[in-house]
Formats: sequence, C-alpha cells, structure tokens
Amino acid sequence: MNIECPQCGFSRRLPEDRLPGEVVIATCPQCACRFRFSVRDGVLTVLPPRGEDRAHGADAPARSAPATPMTDAELPPGAVIPGRDEEAPSSDAPQPAREGAHSPKAQAEEEEDIRETARRAYAREAARFSGPDAEAGATPAAAQRWDVNPWDAAPANGGWLQAFYQTVLRVMFAAPRFFAGLRPHARQVRPLGFYLVICVIQTVVERFWGSMIISALTPSAATDPQLERLLELLAPKSDLALSLLLRCGLLVLQLYVFAALMFLAYRLVARERTSFSLVFQVMAYSSAPALLCVVPALGSLAGMIWGLACLAVGCRAALRLNWPQTLFGFVPLILVFGPLLLQAMTAVQG
Repeated sequence: MNIECPQCGFSRRLPEDRLPGEVVIATCPQCACRFRFSVRDGVLTVLPPRGEDRAHGADAPARSAPATPMTDAELPPGAVIPGRDEEAPSSDAPQPAREGAHSPKAQAEEEEDIRETARRAYAREAARFSGPDAEAGATPAAAQRWDVNPWDAAPANGGWLQAFYQTVLRVMFAAPRFFAGLRPHARQVRPLGFYLVICVIQTVVERFWGSMIISALTPSAATDPQLERLLELLAPKSDLALSLLLRCGLLVLQLYVFAALMFLAYRLVARERTSFSLVFQVMAYSSAPALLCVVPALGSLAGMIWGLACLAVGCRAALRLNWPQTLFGFVPLILVFGPLLLQAMTAVQG
C-alpha cells in the first residue's frame, strides 16, 4: 500500500504486514508534514507544525527534518513514519511516549481528535449509504455494514420501513458494533422516533393478544365468578387511540427518567466519555427487542430480558466502559424502581 504525503506528494510503499491497525500519526521525511492516517480511510487530518518548528518560521520543519528524522514528537504505539519503515530501531533508543501523556489538555485534545475522526468516518458511511447506488436499486457497501445506523440515513436505501427493519436487526444481532458507531452529539429526534414506533407496535400487539384471551375465556366466565371478575379487570377501559396516547406518553417519560439516572451514574465513573445524548440513544434503540411481543405468552418477557442485555452491551460499547463501570449505571434504576417492583409483586401474591 502507498502512503502519500498530502502536502508535497511524496509517497512510500509499505508491505501489508506492516500497515497499522488503527489511526496513527505519520511524518513526511521530505517536508516534515504531520498527518493522521488509517488504512481504511487514508489521510484523515493534517496536523499543525510542532511548537518549536513554528518558532523558527514556516520553512524550519523542512530544514530540521533531515537532521532529526527519528524524533517525531510523542507518537502513539504502532505509528508509521514514511522513510523510516526499513530502518531497524536502535535497542538503546528511547521509546516514544503516548501523545498527551504529560498534559491533561493534550489528552483532552487527543480525545476530541478521536471523536472528530469517528464523526467523519460516520459521515462518509452515511453518504455512501444514501448514494446513487441506493436509488438504482443496488445494495451499497455501507448497507452491509452492521455498525452503520440505517435509521439515521432514512429514507434512503429502501425507505423508512427498510431502515426500521435493518436497525432492529443490527440492535438485536450486532449490538456491540451498532452502538459503538453512535455519534456522541447526535440529535435525539431520530432515536425518539424509533422508540415511539416500538411503543405503538407493542401497545397494539399487546391489546390484540389481550382481546384474544378475553374472547377465549368469556364462555367459561359465565359459570366462574372469579374468572368473570378477572376478565373485567383485564378488559380495556378506553379505546385504542386513547390507550396509545396515554401509554406512549408514559413510556417516553420513563425513557427520559431512566436515561437521566444512568447518565448521572456514568458521570461518576467515566465523566469525560459520558454524554446524555449517547445514553439516550442507547436506551431508545435498546427497545428493539420489545417487538418479540408478537409471540404470545413468553414473547414480552423474552423481549424485556433481551432489551436489558442490549442496553448493557450498548452502554459498554458506546461509552467505552468495562463491565464493572457498565453495571454501575444500573444501580440507580435498581434503587429507585426495585422497591416498587417488590411491592407490586407482593400485592399480586396477596
């Protein structure tokens, strides 16, 4: 693979086994241009000259680069520098420190660079997802990637129904890759819309199955007073439109409350990586397994368990947490709603 300098056009060919597996910083041996590079996306950004180079004028990097070709400032592990790929490193040469290892400000800048790189990669994937091939009926490469969010690109590539279907599949069967691709500062309109669609489908399906059960047990209720009272409790007290309005409103309120509680918990263990937008998106998209309610009897229970698993995996992937940190985010939910759940179960048993 050829790595080409974006400033002077100098190129160097590297063998496949020496290509970096992540974003690295490379320095051109001719003009000392520093740029971020990845095998997948090529040149990402051109970095400004180092402070000491700017102090000696615009042409200082070109004069000083040949004299110090192996002292690029603070490269991350695995960095590739064209012109140095065939030289064996000296055994007593100092190991380069990670960028930002001694400065909190530099660490914050590096974190923002990583987020910006992820945002640009996401934008490129979304553009490919909604490109001309989609209008021609062909399946673009991005449509086959399970870490792309089709709901954000809708109605491209088949319309809203296809985007909804593909998003549900990615959440349920490729959760780590899907949630790792969420944008940190994305708007909440799209995930909220996805969540509302799930709520409407769940409400309609559960009402349908409830009506079927009541219709099947009504003949037996004529001779059983207790069963008759139970059916009266299960019978809907309002029409479908009002039920949809009330339940969707309560579920949306629940979504925001749960997201706020988890956001506050994660701010304690990973403040710099936590944003309310990410937590909200994970919670909204984790509702996809609720569609298992179409299966009678155990479908709703299976969907709830699957949804909790997707929520845990999604928080871990989106916020880049370990498992103890991930589970810590569920503590407020348990403390707030655990007693209410126990009280409800006691009332049912009594």
